[in-house]
Amino acid sequence: MHPVTLLLGIHNHQPVGNFGHVFRKAYERCYRPFLDLLERHPHVRLTLHYTGPLLEWFEKEEPAFLDRLAKLVMANQVEILGGGFYEPILSVIPDRDAVGQVTLLSHWLHRRLGTIPRGLWLAERAWEGTLPKKLAPTGLRYAILDDSHFVHAGLDPGALLGYYLTEKEGHPLAIFPISKDLRYLIPFRVPEELIGFLARLGERGGEVAVTYADDGEKFGLWPDTYKWVYEEGYLERVFAALERESSWLRLQTFGEYLDAHPPTGRVYLPTASYEELMEWALPVPAAKALEERRTELDRTGRLAAFRPFLRGGFWDGFLLKYPEANHMHKRMLDVSARVAQAFPSGPDVSEPVRLVWRAQGNDAYWHGLFGGLYLNYLRHETYRNLIEAETRAEAAAHRGRAWLTMRVTDLDLDGHEEIVLSTRSLGVILAPACGGSLLELDYRPKCFNLSDVLTRREEAYHGKLAEAATCQGPSGGVPASIHDQLRVKEQGLAQILRYDRHRRVSFLDRFLSPASSWEAFDRIDEEERGDCTSGAYQVESERPAPQKGALTIPMAYQGTVSLDGRAYTLAMRKVYRVTKRDPVVEVAYAITSQAEAPCAVRFGVEMNLTLLAGNDPQRYYERPDGSRVRLHERGQCPATDRFSMVDEWSRLRVTLRLERPGEIWYMPVETVSQSEDGIERTYQGSALLASWLLTLQPGASERVKVRLEIADL
Repeated sequence: MHPVTLLLGIHNHQPVGNFGHVFRKAYERCYRPFLDLLERHPHVRLTLHYTGPLLEWFEKEEPAFLDRLAKLVMANQVEILGGGFYEPILSVIPDRDAVGQVTLLSHWLHRRLGTIPRGLWLAERAWEGTLPKKLAPTGLRYAILDDSHFVHAGLDPGALLGYYLTEKEGHPLAIFPISKDLRYLIPFRVPEELIGFLARLGERGGEVAVTYADDGEKFGLWPDTYKWVYEEGYLERVFAALERESSWLRLQTFGEYLDAHPPTGRVYLPTASYEELMEWALPVPAAKALEERRTELDRTGRLAAFRPFLRGGFWDGFLLKYPEANHMHKRMLDVSARVAQAFPSGPDVSEPVRLVWRAQGNDAYWHGLFGGLYLNYLRHETYRNLIEAETRAEAAAHRGRAWLTMRVTDLDLDGHEEIVLSTRSLGVILAPACGGSLLELDYRPKCFNLSDVLTRREEAYHGKLAEAATCQGPSGGVPASIHDQLRVKEQGLAQILRYDRHRRVSFLDRFLSPASSWEAFDRIDEEERGDCTSGAYQVESERPAPQKGALTIPMAYQGTVSLDGRAYTLAMRKVYRVTKRDPVVEVAYAITSQAEAPCAVRFGVEMNLTLLAGNDPQRYYERPDGSRVRLHERGQCPATDRFSMVDEWSRLRVTLRLERPGEIWYMPVETVSQSEDGIERTYQGSALLASWLLTLQPGASERVKVRLEIADL
């Protein structure tokens, strides 16, 4: 038996904005018991990574945990990895922020644990070939990536041992390949299988080193793992087995191995992440096609031969798959640049810069096995940090005075310009090319993006809902990996699936049949008889200037309404108005018929707003008579001039006020999405439709005015 070196790496992370009780549960069921066992097995040497949100929580809530960790570091039993402090995808944030976040974590670890990291954990193992150059100023020497990166570069998966060297423009970086076999053995197979796998490596001849690195939450926090890992003694048995086989099995840290051994070879890796994420990043049709091809190859016994050539997309694909993620990402880039200009870098990290870094945490920008983008509280925290950072930068630029400004820029980088309005109390982003809609509405005193509503769209796993509804969790013994589990958190989810044709934005202009009723609101795209929601509105004034403390943005569109087999042309004009003083967005509509015959139609203005929780007694609709309805309910309020959404928790009220009384329909926007605990229904926001029955006479105009007012309670 030739010597085998096992390099163990454990990555521990909780997202920015996750609930305190989740941190506590993870600590009690995962992080603390793992450290307890590690202390009882001093010969088990490994490398640990903790992200900034976790370290900040430990320092505040459980500082003794950090003291214990520091002792293991001092005893040379544990090496600590660096990385981006708030767990960003380093390849998709500005260089200054990437270097700043990595440096911040390195300094934090030196101050609190007495160690300077030499390697880094790349969030989601997301790799781009420019990273060695980007990370060169940090001084870190190595990273850890999946073996699939190497396989897609053409390397033999059976020969991926030790570490490899790559470089960019002369900046080198060592890369350790993670064994996928080990990722699926630990902790989902009995310890004997692990030892057998390692022993077979030792029979190859010559000294070999193999890497295991994966999420620490697999050890107690993933479904069904706590009982197996701790109560049934799995991890204790693994550590004991590793110690027992010490005659041929060595445990080393990555830094120690790097110092003592030359590289296995050189490599240039393609842009990639771990195999599962690359599948999740694909558009739904492509993801389905990939799964079909894989199933077909497996059935014919050819999967192993073709696996190196089967791959999905890469992390950036989520920015295409989910326009909301792209919008949030481009907002982050914009705010980062403006904050960097307003607050030049110095020896200490300024609070606005730290807010931007917090907003760069990757979890809210994508979706796979975990909720991610679908979790509204993660998106809310991202926007909260961005809004506060942006407001501080603008307040500094205006030296504390009130302001009203406008920028015209292609913020989303989609080839169409947006209009960005800013006051002390509001941030407003208008999208003329997207139905003349309001993309984002930020109430700055509360750092609250009220328009952060996720569109209902198809996911590849929706087709498996019927199968998932019949699946049961394991009854005991070895838990299944959550990659192999399919569960639902409630029955009947397939019946509530709805897919939207348009982004869930606000001030969308709807034309419906006069016979339409609020019961059809959930299917409004099918009921739509006009084309304004997808129309590209033209801004009539190229660079409007504030007048008497107000900005007006006039937009126009030549539209068509199709009813009863006839097409009616009309001229739509909508004028946005925002003032320096009041947190109000006002839109005045003029609808002029250009048809030759009268057209009876229901005209509606659709709003999509969020107060984060649908079934919470502190968040509700308030009718004009003072009665309350929870936000997960649906219905109508006939013939009214106002309708409110109230958030007692955040102490704010949003009122939809109509100059001309009309009907108001309301309903929850709920998505069906995957999480580690199963497929679930998630409240994303509330849709409101203010509507009027109009008869458009040839050559005549109908006018309505809608105000969205925000106030503190």
